[in-house]
Amino acid sequence: MTHGELQALFEAYVPWNEQERNDRELALQAFRSFDDLLTRENTILHLCASPWIISRDHRQVLLVYHRLYDSWGWSGGHCDGDGVLWRVAKREGMEESGITSLALADERPIGIDVLSVPRHHKNGALVSAHLHLNVTYLFYGDPALSLSHKADEVKGARWFDVEAIPRIVKEKAMLPVYAKLCERARTL
Repeated sequence: MTHGELQALFEAYVPWNEQERNDRELALQAFRSFDDLLTRENTILHLCASPWIISRDHRQVLLVYHRLYDSWGWSGGHCDGDGVLWRVAKREGMEESGITSLALADERPIGIDVLSVPRHHKNGALVSAHLHLNVTYLFYGDPALSLSHKADEVKGARWFDVEAIPRIVKEKAMLPVYAKLCERARTL
């Protein structure tokens, strides 16, 4: 998708709650201000995509243990020039968890979030604090499939009961995001 098509995606997105209304407005402001959101050349904000991977019965969610955040959480990553956001989400989910098959539930996103990323080191270089404009898509996965993980980014991948999310996620600021995604998934 082009810059204009991506902006149109955000314009057409119907926010789920107040947080999404605010984040959608920030996203539209970013599209009006920057033309390099698809790459990491923009040091302020990067466009990213995540899969919310659940079992077809909606009882389990596939999470990875992030080294950066020292917590279980969703998969996801930078677009790195790819404007097909659901494809980025699928790629990131498969790379980070090792799952070999994911089924896209809908090409429309189920969530948009502006997330802060703390200053950190990656490949020996300092990465300044910045924002991720994250778009989430719903995918179905099979908990019977074997998992592996991308060891340089995550420490593991595992299926959890949805009810376990508040107990296992250390990033408390992410709990409302994950609750929203579970709710959105149930409405599809």
